[in-house]
Amino acid sequence: MVATDATAWDEEYDTIGVGSGIGGLSTAITAAERGAKVLVIEKFELLGGVSALSSGQLWPGPNHLAEAAGIHDSPEKAKEYIDYLGQGHASPYVRDQYLIRSKECLKYFDEKIGIHMSVIRGLPDYYYPEVPGSAPEGRYIETIPFPAAKLGEYQKKVLTSPYGAYYSYTTSNEWVEMQAGGESLGSCIRRHLANDERCAGAGMAAAQVSAALQRGVEFRTSTEVVELVTEDSRVVGVIARDSSGTRRIRARLGVMLATGGYDWNRRFVGSYDALPVAGTMALPTVTGDHIVLASKVGAIPLPSRAPGQSPIFVGYKVPTEKIYGRGPAYRLWVPGRPHSIIVNFKGKRFSQDSFYPDVVTKVSRFDGQEDGMVNWPAWIVFDQRMLNSRGMPPAPPGQPLPAGMAIEADTIPELAVKAGIEPKGLQTTIERFNKMCSDGVDEDFKSGSNPWGRLMAGDPGLKNPNMAPISQAPFYAVRLERVTMGVPTAGLPIDGDGRVENSAGGIVPGLYAAGNSAAWGDWGGGFNSGIAGMRGLLYGYRAALHMTAT
Repeated sequence: MVATDATAWDEEYDTIGVGSGIGGLSTAITAAERGAKVLVIEKFELLGGVSALSSGQLWPGPNHLAEAAGIHDSPEKAKEYIDYLGQGHASPYVRDQYLIRSKECLKYFDEKIGIHMSVIRGLPDYYYPEVPGSAPEGRYIETIPFPAAKLGEYQKKVLTSPYGAYYSYTTSNEWVEMQAGGESLGSCIRRHLANDERCAGAGMAAAQVSAALQRGVEFRTSTEVVELVTEDSRVVGVIARDSSGTRRIRARLGVMLATGGYDWNRRFVGSYDALPVAGTMALPTVTGDHIVLASKVGAIPLPSRAPGQSPIFVGYKVPTEKIYGRGPAYRLWVPGRPHSIIVNFKGKRFSQDSFYPDVVTKVSRFDGQEDGMVNWPAWIVFDQRMLNSRGMPPAPPGQPLPAGMAIEADTIPELAVKAGIEPKGLQTTIERFNKMCSDGVDEDFKSGSNPWGRLMAGDPGLKNPNMAPISQAPFYAVRLERVTMGVPTAGLPIDGDGRVENSAGGIVPGLYAAGNSAAWGDWGGGFNSGIAGMRGLLYGYRAALHMTAT
């Protein structure tokens, strides 16, 4: 679509951000700080995007906050870690730029913009200490709790998680401290709720929206971008649609696509992630708009990794629950809770089921010589003590599970029959698992050997934080589901300045992408919590610098 003269435009801005997650807001704040007139268009009714629903962790590698805390790190070790996880899929140059620029970007937002952050003490890299270059702490960053009252009239216009206060009103630092005997999680949540202090991804979103408003950024919610406008192959604006109709809006310097992944687009999930069936915890507006829009100007999505390497999580279905008016809802499961295991249809354990990346990899295993998907379907099997001590959201500890969510029985063989699991296999597996719990050593899959898994799901009072017997009736089985959370296999290819590349490897002038809309050329096949958020912050920042430099 071509705009021929200025009268064709209904409005004009310097930059337009499509999406209000961490990538879109990073672009908006940086551009506005540098004097640009900025508009952010959000398809959902509230601001913050999928990143507002996340843990809010950032993984920049070596950074100024860790240095200030006396934690020594080196770029060489961080490169070694990324290269090991990337397994050859990452570009060494883009990887190096990620580490250099992330440190710069983090310092910019912390010190220049005033979005104050802290290092997460005691939280190790996913694969510490097994993977070369991994670190015991210092590489995770989070925003400090943000008083939402500072948002004024926007206090109710920024997302918090609909999945419970835990996601938006507690910090990772508090979680780590709790595991070491500090303040209880419930106490932290009550304290933050009382003051509406947003934490985690919700805290970052609130802090970013506040920073954007201070710099004159304009927001449009419940508005969909339906077309990119081009002149001589350059993207020069958008066509946006809301309840009142469509408007042609010019972007003099550039358009940022930061619409997230494509979780609610079944065709894209099936094609790119190789998942014919999957649930999601993403916003219902995350439908792959960046792919549709960019494809019309010559850019096509590229996979960053094999689908089996994507951080598509495991979770479960809650048949009676509706989120965003849609049901059934899906919930994330963090494996490794005491008194629980994960088994396949033969009733056998097949992974280090205290560490979700290992579970995710193993459920994807296909074997043409045996049974096809040898570990799928799979079930979470647990006893009453797990429910009493931990609960299973949306059910709090000690409360019954929602109807239809679990299969329940008084004996393990009866449970297996009801669930469709091989009874003898499940009985044998649980007997062996319970026996190993007495010594606290998992001789089969090393459950509890990963520090990250112990910290996130374990009980520090046990011999093995992730192992406790499954022996108190009634017993339960919940079928495992694949659950997407906005971090996809494919995205738009970009360069180090966030510029979108076309199918021939050239640049689409005027078009940028960040966050989960952009392919992972810097990390390739690897994943570690905090990368998605950091990439959003980084490439939004870099894109704004590039736009405003012209």
